[in-house]
Amino acid sequence: MNKKIIELSNINLTYPNGKLALKDINLTINEGEFLVISGESGSGKTSLINTINGIATRFDNCSYTGEVFIKDLDNENLELYEISREISNVFQNPKTHFFNVDTTSELLFYLENRGFEREIMQKKLDELLKTFPIGNLLNRNIFKLSGGEKQILSIASSFIADTDIVVLDEPSSNLDHKYTKIVSKMLRELKNKGKTIIISEHRFYFLRNILDRVIHIKDGRILKEFTREEFYNLSEKERVSLGLRSIIEPKIQISKDYLNKEGSFQIKKLHYEFGNQKRGIHIENLNFNVGDIVGIIGENGVGKSTFLSYLLGLKRNADLIVYLNGKKINKTYLTKIGGLVMQDVNHQLFADTVEKELTLGLKKSEIDYENNYSILESLGILTNKAKHPMSLSGGQKQRVAIASVVSAKPKLICFDEPTSGMDYNNMIKISNLIKKISKNNIIFIVSHDYEFLNKTVNKLLNMQEYSIYYEKI
Repeated sequence: MNKKIIELSNINLTYPNGKLALKDINLTINEGEFLVISGESGSGKTSLINTINGIATRFDNCSYTGEVFIKDLDNENLELYEISREISNVFQNPKTHFFNVDTTSELLFYLENRGFEREIMQKKLDELLKTFPIGNLLNRNIFKLSGGEKQILSIASSFIADTDIVVLDEPSSNLDHKYTKIVSKMLRELKNKGKTIIISEHRFYFLRNILDRVIHIKDGRILKEFTREEFYNLSEKERVSLGLRSIIEPKIQISKDYLNKEGSFQIKKLHYEFGNQKRGIHIENLNFNVGDIVGIIGENGVGKSTFLSYLLGLKRNADLIVYLNGKKINKTYLTKIGGLVMQDVNHQLFADTVEKELTLGLKKSEIDYENNYSILESLGILTNKAKHPMSLSGGQKQRVAIASVVSAKPKLICFDEPTSGMDYNNMIKISNLIKKISKNNIIFIVSHDYEFLNKTVNKLLNMQEYSIYYEKI
C-alpha cells in the first residue's frame, strides 16, 4: 500500500480581496506519485499549488480553513525553510525563481544554502550535466537568457536540489520542443528516483508515459479525476468540452512558402549580433502584406524575441532597412505604428483597473470604448474590467496585455508567446481575435505553441534559417 505524503482536507482558500479561490478541496497524494493538475486559466491551479508549498498564506496573505499535511506534519506549524527542505518549486514566472546573476551559482544556490560541501555540489552538478545536455546554460548572465532558457534553468535548479517533492507550475509554457523533451526526461528521472511530482500544465503530450493521475479543477473545485489511461483515452469532444489542450504532440502544418514576391511591408535588411556569443541573425528581402499573420518559430535562444524588438525599432544597434508602401521608414516611425505584447506581461501592465489599461496613453478622441468592451468580451475578461490587472491569474494578465495592445489599433502588431500557459478555450479566443484584426494589420507571432499556430497563422518564418555563426578576428 502506497504511503501518503501530502493530504489536504476540506480546504477553502480565500485571498485578501475576499475571493474564494479553492472550495472544499480534499486531496491525497501518495509517495512517488506523479499528479497533474489541469483546468482553465484562473480555475485555481496555482492557488492549489501555493497552498501545498505554503506560499499562499505566507506571501499572498491568503487564509484557509481545513488542514494541509506534508509527511504527517501540519503545514501551518512549519516554517517556510522547513517546507523548502521537502518541496522544490518551479514557478510560473521563472524570473521569480532566481537569486543570482550567473547561471551556475543559481543551480547550486539551494545546496550552498543548505551547507553542502563544495565536492558534493560539484558531484551533483556533474550528474545533472551527464544526464541532461544543458551545459550551454552554464556560466552565463541570467539576464541574457531567453524566456525558455530561464525556464529550463529553474527546472534544473529544482532537479539538483533533490527534495522528496517537486512542484511545477506550467513548466513547459515557454519551451521549444527540444527543451520540452529534456524536461520530460528530467521528470522521468525524478519519478524513477521515487520523487513525488505535482505539476500544473496545459500541455500534456510530453507527460504521456509519466503521469499517474490527473485532477481537473474548475471554479476552485476538483471537478473530475482521471487515471493515465482514462485521460489519454478521452475523445476529442470530451477533451474540448473540458477546455483541455491536445493530448497528442502537435506538428507544424503551415507551409514554409511564406515569401511574398512583393509586399506593402518590406524588410530589406535586418542584421544583428549577440555580443560575444559569436552568432547573429541575418535577414534580407522579406515581404509582407496587410492580412498576413506570420508565425515565428525556432529554438529557445535563437533570437525570436530580439527580432521583434528590432522590427519595432525598440533596439538601436541593428542594421535595419524597412520599407512601408514603397517608402523607407526609420526606427522612430516603426515604434509609432507598432505594438508589442511581451513575453512577460508583468512589464507592461500599469493601470489600476483592466478598463483603464486599455486607455492608458491615449487621447480621449482616440478611445473607442465600445471596441474596448468588445475586445475584453471576446477574450473572456469583461467581468474583470474593474479589477486591478496584477490581481489576476497569469493567463488573465496575458489577455489583458493583448487587449491593451489591440485596442490601440497599431498597424504592425507583434506577439511574443501570447498563449504561454493558456488553456484550450482561451487559446481559441486569442486565435479568433488575431484573425479578426488581421484584416487591417500585419501580425507577427513568436510561439512554440504549434497547436495555436496551426489554427492561427498563414505564413511561417523559421528563425533557425537566418541564424549565423561566425568567428571574430
